[in-house]
Amino acid sequence: MDIANIIAEYGAYYLKSGQNTKRVKQLMLQPAVTPGFMTPIKTDETIYRLANSSMTSLVQGFQKGWTPRGGVKVIPNEIALRKIKIDFEEYPDDLEATWLGFLASDSVNRKEWPFVKWLIETHIIPKMKEEMELEAYGKGVYAAPTPGTPNTAASSIDGLKTIIQRGVDSDGTTQGVINHVGGVGALDAATIFDQVESFVDGISDVYKTKKMNIFLPYEYERAFLRDKRAKGFYTISSAQGIHKGVDFTPQQIVGLPSIAGENWMFATPKDNMLYCTKKKANQTNFKLEESKRQVFLMCDWYEGMGFGINEAVFTTLDETV
Repeated sequence: MDIANIIAEYGAYYLKSGQNTKRVKQLMLQPAVTPGFMTPIKTDETIYRLANSSMTSLVQGFQKGWTPRGGVKVIPNEIALRKIKIDFEEYPDDLEATWLGFLASDSVNRKEWPFVKWLIETHIIPKMKEEMELEAYGKGVYAAPTPGTPNTAASSIDGLKTIIQRGVDSDGTTQGVINHVGGVGALDAATIFDQVESFVDGISDVYKTKKMNIFLPYEYERAFLRDKRAKGFYTISSAQGIHKGVDFTPQQIVGLPSIAGENWMFATPKDNMLYCTKKKANQTNFKLEESKRQVFLMCDWYEGMGFGINEAVFTTLDETV
């Protein structure tokens, strides 16, 4: 616990003068946004296995002879759930003889001190959600931990970019191929309106008429609206959310914090975008332990994301971006 500046400014003692948690201010943290646009799947499995089936052409012109045509193809598709954890330790005694002493207690059990509840609710849970959103859900690349060394949220799971790139590069044998929509280019704030329309034009006709979100980096949502306004297609009196729509289609744009700073976009129906979890409640359900005067907080859970059918995903991401 780094409270050196508090001690330097307010002294190494506790003087009750009305201070409380409301006086301990903090910057806003990014909440978890991306899972809210996905279909939740609760499972007891650590690999959520699916299969994708399709049929080749059947119809033919009539003739009296028997000329069979068509067949069924089934390929595997799986979503790996990775085990994630939080291990945290602290000496609450460090704050007792400081301005922050109101977070201490007369109890000999340090894990019962107000500090622990404040720490979990105000800092640990919000910080965990921010790290998963900004480091894992969009840009994560899973890497097995090195024994004895903590890794990061960014290496805890495969995020959307990794999953989509793998699908674009797939040969179609172990999973379906994600559709690359060409001709759009790296996203540019000056041309984003036309780029989104070009992207939607490149979606297959079957899915072009299905309501889908066009997911793009968070900053390009505002750029799209500005570009749309500049072209005279923006109506300030429109109902909430309508102005984010792609004209003459059931699609609309959604900016994701998880892929902020990127220059690509993708689209798929919500029921195809899966967020798989195991022991999800443990993400905010901490086990508390105490050894001598040190408090230990721990929790662990599983999660992973992916697509039910890769062929129902469209993206501008490819190996050149």
